[in-house]
Amino acid sequence: MIQLDQSVYFILLLIIPFIWLLSYVKQKNQDKQISAWGDKNVVVQNIHTLPAKFRLKSVLFFVGMLFSILALVNPQFGKRTQKVRSSSSEIILALDLSESMLAEDVLPSRLSRAQLWISQFVERFPSEKVGLISFAGNAHLQSPLTTDISTIKLMSSLAHPSSISMQGTSLSAAIELATKSFSSQSGNHRILILISDGEDHEGEALEAAAAALRKGIHVFTVPIGTDEGAKIPQLVQGMGKYKTSANGEQIITKPNRKLLREIASKGEGQMLDISLGEAVFDILKNEFSKIAKKDIAMQSFDDYESYFQYLLIFGIILFGIEICIGRKK
Repeated sequence: MIQLDQSVYFILLLIIPFIWLLSYVKQKNQDKQISAWGDKNVVVQNIHTLPAKFRLKSVLFFVGMLFSILALVNPQFGKRTQKVRSSSSEIILALDLSESMLAEDVLPSRLSRAQLWISQFVERFPSEKVGLISFAGNAHLQSPLTTDISTIKLMSSLAHPSSISMQGTSLSAAIELATKSFSSQSGNHRILILISDGEDHEGEALEAAAAALRKGIHVFTVPIGTDEGAKIPQLVQGMGKYKTSANGEQIITKPNRKLLREIASKGEGQMLDISLGEAVFDILKNEFSKIAKKDIAMQSFDDYESYFQYLLIFGIILFGIEICIGRKK
């Protein structure tokens, strides 16, 4: 592979024909003067450099200029591909904002508990790049990947089901958006953490998790809610109002741990038990370490070597030879 480090200096090549033109015009003027003194061939042999020697000096000068300009351009050669171990992580947190997250089987609510967990997570992984997605019937990127933990804390604390235009729960939409939101830089661990009660109304979450894994994204899940479940408070104002079914019965929402476990399995991650408290973060550190050992990326990186010095030395040698060829005075 060849790379030109400073190709802008190619413009200096225009100097060569300009100097040649000046030299040509000067030579023509000298020829006219010599012809006025007498026979040109006789005069040239006595007072001027011989034509053959003059042409040689010109060639050496112009070729020396060419190599000097190429030295400024600095052609570089070489490129290699090798295995390198990934060194950093990119983590996207996907927060469920469906109405079922307002259930109060986890106090003060599932959503509040999830927001607290996100705040604890970014505090324990301050050096990682973290992004935030909110989702319900569709998904939105609230914060791209960043090391600013205060941004993630703020965006997650402001998240509420009323900010989502389409209600429902589409885990696949969150996974697909996360897949597009990771950087294109190779060599990083990509981790998606779904924080949800697992009520998937759209389906296709397992297929999305498998597709994410094929792109190097490991999927973890964090179920929110108890197995007993709870009623869903309505978003309208009023005390004691809960969401009801078509026949008027109050809806009881329960976390779908089975689905969340299958999603984590498809994504070669793990379903985490939020009730374990601090131990959850220790588990995550261990899992991230395992992923780091397993993720070895083939990276093609530039390793060019400059060769300008050889061109410069050759140009100087040509200039030196040109100077050594004397002119008659």
